[in-house]
Amino acid sequence: MSEEGEFFIYLFGKICGFQEAKKASDILKLWDEVDLTKLIYDLYEIYHVERLENAFEDIDTLLKERTGAELSRYAGTKKQS
Repeated sequence: MSEEGEFFIYLFGKICGFQEAKKASDILKLWDEVDLTKLIYDLYEIYHVERLENAFEDIDTLLKERTGAELSRYAGTKKQS
């Protein structure tokens, strides 16, 4: 398996771990519906050198832009008002 594939699985697993109310299959289905899965995979070069929280926030922003919804249940990434 490629480094990109391994990292995508790692990142996806971390995101799913923070999504207590959602199944992994539901998250992947949502990403597929809004054409995020390949984009997230292709952003390996950026995501693998940053803190995971940066990737989580970026993915949340992309989801919000494309669906109006966000998955802001990522530990330590929810911004305080």
